[in-house]
Amino acid sequence: MITPHNTQAVVLAAGKSSRFKTKKSKLLFSICGRTMVMYPLKALEALNIPATVVLGHQAAQVQEEIQNHTKHDVQFVIQAEQKGTGDAVATSQAHWKEENILILYGDTPLITSALIADLIKTHQTSKTAISFCTTFVMDATGYGRVIEHDGKFEIVEEKNCTPEQRHITRINTGVYIMKRSFLEQNIGKLTKNSVTGEVYFVDLIKMACDQNLGVVAHPVAYDYVRGVNTLQELWEVEQIKRSEFIKHWMSEGVRFELAQSIHIDIDVTIGSGSFIGTGAHLMGDTHIGEECFVGAFSIIENSKIGNNTCIQPHSFVQDSTLGEDVQIGPFARLRGNSVIGNDVQIGNFVEIKATSIGDHSRTKHLSYLGDATVGKNVNIGAGTIVCNYDGVKKNQTIIEDNAFIGSNNTLIAPVTIGKGSYTAGGSTINENVPAGSLAIGRSRQQLKEGYAEKMRAELVKNHACGCTGEDAEKKTVATSETATGFKGAVKTNNISEQA
Repeated sequence: MITPHNTQAVVLAAGKSSRFKTKKSKLLFSICGRTMVMYPLKALEALNIPATVVLGHQAAQVQEEIQNHTKHDVQFVIQAEQKGTGDAVATSQAHWKEENILILYGDTPLITSALIADLIKTHQTSKTAISFCTTFVMDATGYGRVIEHDGKFEIVEEKNCTPEQRHITRINTGVYIMKRSFLEQNIGKLTKNSVTGEVYFVDLIKMACDQNLGVVAHPVAYDYVRGVNTLQELWEVEQIKRSEFIKHWMSEGVRFELAQSIHIDIDVTIGSGSFIGTGAHLMGDTHIGEECFVGAFSIIENSKIGNNTCIQPHSFVQDSTLGEDVQIGPFARLRGNSVIGNDVQIGNFVEIKATSIGDHSRTKHLSYLGDATVGKNVNIGAGTIVCNYDGVKKNQTIIEDNAFIGSNNTLIAPVTIGKGSYTAGGSTINENVPAGSLAIGRSRQQLKEGYAEKMRAELVKNHACGCTGEDAEKKTVATSETATGFKGAVKTNNISEQA
């Protein structure tokens, strides 16, 4: 690939996206984790070609998106009223400095730096006024037709095509490079089209041919220059882009169980020997190590997964870091910049939020850990939850190395469970537990021997006599107190006691 010299770009991004029928500009829609407008700009960035972006519809939002995602040399101009592509290019004239001006659209997300470099090389070699990309399609609807006679070219926009011209399948792709001197001398000569009232930039090609200055049509594959004007075309482009990524990772030793069902973003990396299950979503800045297993319908977003880690089906890992040999799920959720050590097990229906967990620890069933620091070799019993929010702020829970948290525990933050401590099953822990201690925080169990049979008999008796509701309950309580010799309210409708 050559390094382009004496070339700068103008990216047209002012359109209203009317065929999307959405409030948001099409240029801000994401394709495999990157907004549409950033694809051509990243291709230019790879070649170190400075760019001027012509903005119009939702200019502030598009400019902010570009500025947030590139450090490349990008300038902006505003086309206050959308009068056509010729007028859009003319608004950028004050920024023309280089010998050659490259023109392309912001809605061509499949364009590559290699294609741009080849076009520049063709232009430099031919020494013509204009070089532009053409391609052939089965259905040319929506595209300008390229008409050639004796080596001279004319582009007719679809609205201006005759019935015969509509059958032409050679189309204009909207990617051009031309000498700045020619552009400066002729951009002001463009006039409004009699049918649409717009100023067409493509009319410059016929002008160059009429002046015998030379024009080169550079052939390219259609998939690289597809425009996106509808949501269906957006879907088609994303399918192509996603397939590129999957094919690449297959060549690097990654197996995809049902490749056509996988969603994968542009910044995702996957180590060799890993397996990606049906319907998995790998999103954002995600990095998966070697020999990993990602189960069906799991979602991993902006996370780092260590080698030999297994993420069982239907799990969600977001903004988190996992060590090696970790077991997650099924049906687990990790979020909020959680950090998981090596050889950790996080089981089914467990949620981890803003929590760090040390090596060899376990939380395998039906638990919630939020804003917690968990040490090494810790066991979290089934049904344990951390009460981290007091209605005003989030509070920290610290569970030190080798602690054992019993099942169905409620840990009320802020609280610290000391090293090597035990908490009894069913406990509510709201005070710090010193190292090596056993904490029991549960109500005392009471036992009334023989009471169940007497209560059952009274219930049957009440039912037989037709007593229902509050009358039956009062009668059962009175009878039970006499029979057992203790006082207290007995709620027969839910078999609970108040001693």
